[in-house]
Parts: sequence; C-alpha cells; structure tokens
Amino acid sequence: MLSNLYPTFLILICTIDISREFGNFNPQRRPQVMGDLIPFRSLSTHRKRIQDKIVLYHNFFRTQVSPPAANMLRMKWHKGAAKAAQKWADECMMLNHDNTTGRFIKEYGSCGQNIFIASHKVPWLFAIKTWWLEKDLFTFGTKNNLTLVGHYTQMVWAATHEVGCGVTKCNHFGNFTGKVYYNYVCNYCPIGNRPKRVGKPYRRGKPCNSCKKHCHHGKLCKNVCAYADQWANCRQLYKYSPGWLCYTDTAEGRDRARNCSAACFCKRKIHD
Repeated sequence: MLSNLYPTFLILICTIDISREFGNFNPQRRPQVMGDLIPFRSLSTHRKRIQDKIVLYHNFFRTQVSPPAANMLRMKWHKGAAKAAQKWADECMMLNHDNTTGRFIKEYGSCGQNIFIASHKVPWLFAIKTWWLEKDLFTFGTKNNLTLVGHYTQMVWAATHEVGCGVTKCNHFGNFTGKVYYNYVCNYCPIGNRPKRVGKPYRRGKPCNSCKKHCHHGKLCKNVCAYADQWANCRQLYKYSPGWLCYTDTAEGRDRARNCSAACFCKRKIHD
C-alpha cells in the first residue's frame, strides 16, 4: 500500500499520559539515532524487549482512535504470527503480501498483514506510526478506500488482539538483485479489514463500554476470544439457529462448530 522508500524521517512531538502501562512513552518523540547508527539488534523481534515495544506502540495507538472505541481489545505478542511475519520479511518481496497459507494460524485462520519498507534502518515506532497516520485519510462510518487506509484499519481493528512482527535487510526483490532496503512485516490475528466493514473497524462509544468488567486501565478490553470464525455468516447462523450450528454430537455438527468457533464458544467475549 505504501510505495515509497523512506531515507529520512521526522516525528513531531506531543505528550499524552494515558496509564502506568505506557509510563513516559512519547509516541512522537524525535529519535536519537537513525540509519546506519541503529544497531540491527535494536530492531530484531527475537528479543523480548523489542516484542514488548511493538505491542506497547500498537496498544497506545489503539487508545487514540477518534471517535473513541467501546470494544477495542488489548493486544499481545503471538509467537506463531511473528514467525510467519519474519519468514515473509526474509523473502524480500517488498510491498507484496504473503498468501493466505503463509499467514495461517491454527486458532484464527489467515491473519492480516502490514508491510513497511525503508532504504535505511528506522525504529519500529516509525514504521508503526506510518501505518497509523493513514488515519488522516479515514472517515469513520463511511465507505473508505482500503488501499489508502488499510494499514490503519488493520492496526485498530477491535477484534484483532495478537500481533507478531519481523524485519530483515534485503538486497533483492524476489529473484532480482538491487539496492539495499529494510523490510518490516507485522501479522495481525484474527484478521481485520473485513469486506463492507472497513469504515467501522470498531464499535463507536466510550472506552471499555463493551467490556466494563474486563477493562484494562480504562482504555482497552481484555475479554478476548481465542478463536475466529471461518465462515462469513456465523453470526447470522448463530442468531437464528444456535443449537444446530453448535451441535457437537455429530461429525457434521462438529464441523460447523469448528468453522464458527467464535460464535459458538465466545459468548460475552469480543470477536467479529
């Protein structure tokens, strides 16, 4: 979705104190180093510290959506999604996305994916902030152009609650050698950007209004669903015939329940 390389950058300054979890985190501070001065280990998602930072950045930005979200889930790191993201980053296919099989996670099916490329090493915050800034092209509740706002809407998709990322240094695009660039990839589970719902990636309302007994620091919900529906019409099927859909005493029933596991097994939990 983003077609330009980013040799330099500037991050504007603002200060927002939202909770102890974010501490003194300033999402728009000017970085101390950039480019070749950044050691690659400070980007490596094999390190727990970097994983925690990536999750922190995502959760912070998810609290900053406008209008506010009533059902925004708190994100955490997913090792399987990170492994898949790193594998795809290593393929060095620039802004081309991995196929659905490459992004497949057993509990969730195919996960979402954001990609960022830069001609120099930049902090993860800059990559994530670049996706976030697509918010300026987004209007809640209206028909939006997915090619312009898709990174943003995946980042703030309410039911998405696991993220895993990878980064690599590339000197080729597929089988073609060329200039060096850095490939940043994040996978998001369960997948967001569902057709016809891009304009409403979350439920509008007071933060945590959809999870009053499961609220984290008054901003993000914790009542996650560990599954994702594989059929697009699971909610409709459950609404009209829950007993038939979730009946597990026959092979056919178990197959239906498996494909609509969120609808069947995640009552009072947030899911698509």
